Amino acid sequence: MPALAATLRLLRRALFRERLPAVPGCLPASSGGAPVLAEQRILKHASIESFAHHLRKHKCSSVLVLTGAGISTSAGIPDFRTPGTGLYDNLGKYNLPSPQSIFDIDFFRRNPNPFFLLARELYPGNFKPTPGHFFIKLLAEKGILLRNFTQNIDTLEREAGIREEFLVEAHGSFASAKCVGGRLKPKPKQHQSSENESNPNHSSSEEEAEEPFTPPCGATYTQEWVKEQVFAGKIPTCENPDCPAGLVKPDITFFGEQLPARFFTCLKTDFAKADAVIVMGSSLKVSPFAMLPLLLSKDVPRLLINNEVVGNFNPDNGKDAVFLGSCDDGCRALAALLGLEDELEEMIQAGAS
Repeated sequence: MPALAATLRLLRRALFRERLPAVPGCLPASSGGAPVLAEQRILKHASIESFAHHLRKHKCSSVLVLTGAGISTSAGIPDFRTPGTGLYDNLGKYNLPSPQSIFDIDFFRRNPNPFFLLARELYPGNFKPTPGHFFIKLLAEKGILLRNFTQNIDTLEREAGIREEFLVEAHGSFASAKCVGGRLKPKPKQHQSSENESNPNHSSSEEEAEEPFTPPCGATYTQEWVKEQVFAGKIPTCENPDCPAGLVKPDITFFGEQLPARFFTCLKTDFAKADAVIVMGSSLKVSPFAMLPLLLSKDVPRLLINNEVVGNFNPDNGKDAVFLGSCDDGCRALAALLGLEDELEEMIQAGAS
C-alpha cells in the first residue's frame, strides 16, 4: 500500500501540471493539455518526423516505450476494447456476469474455468512477436531504450528477445505462476429450524452457506507446469498437501490485485530519467497505466503510435507527436527515420524463421 500511495501522489502532481490555466501568447491546448509558449516548442511539428529528428539531434538514450494490446494484434491476439473484434466483445460463450469478470480475482476463485479456457487460446507459444516488438528490442540493442512498460500479458516481448532488465510487465504475465488460494465448494444449504425462521437477525444467504476462503500458501510454479495442466483440460491446483483447493494462477494482475512491485520500483526512477516517450497500441483507459504519460517532465517529447488519439495527447502543445496507424507501420516509419530500417527488417526476418 505505501507504494500505491506514492504513485497516487506522483499522479496528483502530474494532474495539477496538466490543469494549469491558459496564458496569453501560448499555443492553444485541448482539454487535458498544458499550454506552452510558442517559442518554447520541444518539437517543431507534431509529426513522427519531428520526433525522430529530436531523438537524433539530442542523442536520446533513455527512451521509455509504453505499450498496450494494439502492438500484438498483428500477431493474431485481439485487443480488449475494439467494438466487434475486441476480447471483451467476444466472451459470450463463457456466460460471464460481465466481460471483465474473466479477469476478476473474486470471480476466479469461485469459477476459474472461463479464464483457463481463454488461456488455452492466448497462451505463449501460440503467437510470434510483431515488428513492433522487434523495434523495441532494436532500441534496446542500440542503447536508446530505458524501459518498456507493457500492459500486455502475452510475453511477446520476451519471445522477441527483449532482456528482462528492460521490461516492466505492469499487468503481470504468463511467465510465472503461484497459488492464490481459493474457495471450497459451497456447502449444501441446511434446513432452517423454526427458531431460526423466527429470528430476524438470522441470514439464509448463499454467502453463509459457502465454505470460508482458503488463503494462498505461497507455492510458485513454472509457466511450463501450468501450461501442461491447462492443455490437459485440468484446472491447475496447488500440489501442497496443506493447501486444500488452492488454485494456481499465472502471475497476471487481475482486477482486485496489486500491481507487481517492479512496476512501482521502476516508476520512481524511470520517469524522472526519461528523455523521450513512445506510447503505442494503448487506449489509455486502465489506471494507473493510463496515467503514466502524465508523469513526465514538461520538456520530454512524446510520440503516440495508435489508430486514434487517446489520453491527453495534444498536437498543439509543442511536445506531442502523433502517428495515426498500426503499431507495425509506425515502428517501421520511425526505424527508417532513425536509419535503422535495414536492421529492423533483418531482425523481423530472423524472428519469423
